[in-house]
Amino acid sequence: MKKKIFLLLLLIPFKVYATDAVNISSSSKYTYDGSIITKLSDNNHKSYITIEANKNLVINSETPIKHIYIMYELSPKNGVLTTDNENKTLGSDGFLHEYVNLDKASNAITLKYNEDAKISEIKVYGDGDLPKEVQIWKRETTTDLMIFSTHADDEQLFFAGVMPTYVNQGKKVHVTYLARHDIGSYYSPDRMHEQLDGLWALGVTDYPTFGLIPDAYSESLNAAESQASNAGFSRDDIIKFDVIEIRKYKPKVILAHDIEGEYGHGQHRLNTSTLMEAIEKVSNPEYVTEGYDAYTVPKMYIHLYDLENKTVLDYDKPLEKFDGKTAYEISKEGYSKHLSQQYTWFTDWLNGKNNSYTSATQITKYNPAYWGLYKTEVGPDINKNDLFENIVEEKEDTNEEVVPKKEIIKKKEVKKNMWEVLFDDYLIETVLFFTCVILICIAHVSKKRKNKKR
Repeated sequence: MKKKIFLLLLLIPFKVYATDAVNISSSSKYTYDGSIITKLSDNNHKSYITIEANKNLVINSETPIKHIYIMYELSPKNGVLTTDNENKTLGSDGFLHEYVNLDKASNAITLKYNEDAKISEIKVYGDGDLPKEVQIWKRETTTDLMIFSTHADDEQLFFAGVMPTYVNQGKKVHVTYLARHDIGSYYSPDRMHEQLDGLWALGVTDYPTFGLIPDAYSESLNAAESQASNAGFSRDDIIKFDVIEIRKYKPKVILAHDIEGEYGHGQHRLNTSTLMEAIEKVSNPEYVTEGYDAYTVPKMYIHLYDLENKTVLDYDKPLEKFDGKTAYEISKEGYSKHLSQQYTWFTDWLNGKNNSYTSATQITKYNPAYWGLYKTEVGPDINKNDLFENIVEEKEDTNEEVVPKKEIIKKKEVKKNMWEVLFDDYLIETVLFFTCVILICIAHVSKKRKNKKR
């Protein structure tokens, strides 16, 4: 009887759910130039190795590898990933954090680059669903919201709350930085990893534009311009950089730093000063930028601008896409990815002493919720609680058949409880299961009757 039951149960088609991909980085073996390498799996952005041009880095694993996540120390180089079954190009997207999905899992992969490539970390995973922290970046051709941040972490501080708020609404967000951290006297490329980790924590998937000029501290606009000039970048170079970025991504809304640089930082001031000039040139067809046509920006806001008529954003509402956390809470998580900056006064400013703040309203100085409308092509704000006020959403042109309105209403009226949904999902399995149970019971009763007759 037990055998019959077992065989019948095998006939029932149960649903199979994908499992989580296991991180097998620490159990895998990394071999380069005849030596075992441990720096590539030590969870430390600051340690790295250089893979010389045309030399092989081999990764072996007893568990077949399905996903590879490479974090370069500096800009990626073109190369190829090879297994017994396939070849995948590397570095072509220019992502500092590069994800590669193998078509077929393999126990051995080889990485080879055309030029010397510095790699700080490689994570490998088995088959299954990837954890959220694995970054799969995109390069969008347009954006809804464009943030001109100056340094790594400014986007998490003086623009805190903005990105989670609008990511939650399905808006595309692009961040353009003025300064970059892999050049100059403040050389610190690990901060670029922090930038990516922080943006990803906020739900941003469009790969950012890393800056033009080296990071430098000053307390005036003139000093910041002199520092940029000494590094080989004129004010006009920065304006052109801004114009190209705007024409390239065609944002509906632009956000800029406080004109006074929040706490007075010269590069913050320079960022907004040049952007205010760029916003006038970007729509002028006589200002030529090769490959990009003139574009008119619908709206531009400046942090802390015109406070008497300010737009105030609410960062303390639960957000559906972030499991009920608020925009403020998510930005605190984003800032926590900037490990190198946790010792600074910014940490207490954003989080409160000993992480005591629970809402964005507790931030009084340089409040990131306060924005002033600097430029508009769509009329003045009336409600002053939404950066996209007065902007008409463009519907994507699709070839899908339009469902009549009455039918849509009818569908909305049909509500199902949890058990009805579960029954629909498992209808076939449920019917087959109970059919098998009934047959087994009939067979069992029939056998008992026969035994009694004997």
